[in-house]
Amino acid sequence: MKLPINKQYRIASDANQWILQKSRTRKGVQEWESIAYYTDLDPLVKSLTNRMVRDSDATTLTDALAAIENVTTTISQALTVQEETLRETTLRRSN
Repeated sequence: MKLPINKQYRIASDANQWILQKSRTRKGVQEWESIAYYTDLDPLVKSLTNRMVRDSDATTLTDALAAIENVTTTISQALTVQEETLRETTLRRSN
């Protein structure tokens, strides 16, 4: 499973773990580098939220709070879209 969050991050999984991946360009080709591994999705989402806020351009507490809101919205929307896609795929397969 691969769940895109934005152009920079995505969540992947295998049978044993959730994997946080970051996009990078190597020799002109975009590839995804695994940067952290989790047994549960909740800690991954919390870590990703913290990472994205730290990477923001926030210079004040107000900016940081706005960044938290933007990051939370981005992650929530990405996961909602994936949930809807999975639901539609499951419905098509059962019909």
